[in-house]
Amino acid sequence: MLSLAAFLAGCGTEPAGEKHYIKLSDAVCTFLSDGTDSKTVTVRSNPEWSFASSASWLKVSEGENARTLVVSAEPNTEGERSAEVTLTAGAAMATIVVYQLGADGMNARYRLLDDLNHAVMSPSGRYVGGLRVGVEGDNDYVYTAVVIDLESDERVEFGPYPETLIGMYEAEVMTDQGVLYITDNTNGGCVAFEPDGTYYVPGSLSGYGPVVMQGVSTDGSVLTGYTEGTPYGCMYAPVKIVNGEVFPLELPEKSFRNEEWWAGVMARGVSADGTVMYGTSWENYDYGMLWWDETGTPDWVGSDVRKVTPIKREDPLGNLVDYNLVDGVICWANQTQISPDGKWIAGTFRTEEYNAESNEVYQTNYPAFFNTETRTTTVFDEYAGYVALCVTDSGLGVIGAQSVGVSGCSVIDLASRTVVGTMTEWMERTYGLLLSDGVITSISPDMEHLFGYKLYMGNGGTPTSVWWYVAPPLD
Repeated sequence: MLSLAAFLAGCGTEPAGEKHYIKLSDAVCTFLSDGTDSKTVTVRSNPEWSFASSASWLKVSEGENARTLVVSAEPNTEGERSAEVTLTAGAAMATIVVYQLGADGMNARYRLLDDLNHAVMSPSGRYVGGLRVGVEGDNDYVYTAVVIDLESDERVEFGPYPETLIGMYEAEVMTDQGVLYITDNTNGGCVAFEPDGTYYVPGSLSGYGPVVMQGVSTDGSVLTGYTEGTPYGCMYAPVKIVNGEVFPLELPEKSFRNEEWWAGVMARGVSADGTVMYGTSWENYDYGMLWWDETGTPDWVGSDVRKVTPIKREDPLGNLVDYNLVDGVICWANQTQISPDGKWIAGTFRTEEYNAESNEVYQTNYPAFFNTETRTTTVFDEYAGYVALCVTDSGLGVIGAQSVGVSGCSVIDLASRTVVGTMTEWMERTYGLLLSDGVITSISPDMEHLFGYKLYMGNGGTPTSVWWYVAPPLD
């Protein structure tokens, strides 16, 4: 079930001096077809509120708390349908729009993974791997690794393991061969889970720290990642793993800001055939995005639009020091920003402007897509504040507005520079699914499998992600 937090209220004629209103915690809900879930909506109003459902299959009742409304739907054996819950409080009116997906087999299959704390999809969409965090006793955390076969929806679970043994943090890589790699905060590096439940720590290079896997080729023979600690003084080193053997990757001569290296680089994603890779630099948290071609030669993504401008600015002690402004393509810890064929790399073109009066550097982001064949960058400067999330072989890109995380996205055609539609519009046309919100982070080469997340704002405004996937209907 999906929900979109919003505020809806309409006012008619109200007594003088008295404000009538209705405030809702959710104004749009999407339910799966089986009718097993429900949604509790918080209602604040003046005066007291009443409600009515526009369809017999849409069930609505007042919750145990007088300020809540419980919404659910009967099982749906037909196509997708929608209805409304109308709330009235004096002269104020508000509406909750409810969608229910059609029965499995009538459209694409959608699954919300709200029981997992983190998850990833394999390159071709065969598997989803993730982890679940639990508590035993008073404060003892336990972790369970989960692998889902998208051909059958069947799950295999490994664990639970106590934190003293494995401190699972994030699901990093899920291979099409069924191997799941999860970062291990207890021991460093990552741990790999084989389909039979065997787990092990991947090997590293002599003199280097543990390896953290980040991307994998379709056949599973090539992985990218990074080591925590290097013999040449950097905190991180990018590596390529071929048939289990670890090879260090070269760095550009200078860092993203044209300075000496000290923090290093993390290799992130890789093309389906394992030949083209990209990564992120971490000097001063600049997030510079670089890539390696088929020969392993590094360069900055978007080198054709990259611009370095030396300036003088004050340091914390008030002394004038040299500083380089950089207009260039950046990337955060995202691992699926390369198209399967390696032709396109999705990134964020960030410009910088120095204000001498305030001694501040102002940054603006634009979605950008780098063509590794022509080595040219397409920057969508009409979408200031947006970032690029992923891209297909055919040149369909996904972009989203960034505030506290990315909460929604649109699909854009790179050739025509036109927006195909919002995620909701595009997925309804392409897959027959109507999802009220979410972000697409990965699309399989055949475009039959999608992976993404919904962003919730937790206590204190901290964003929390709940993952989902779309796959073909079950037989």
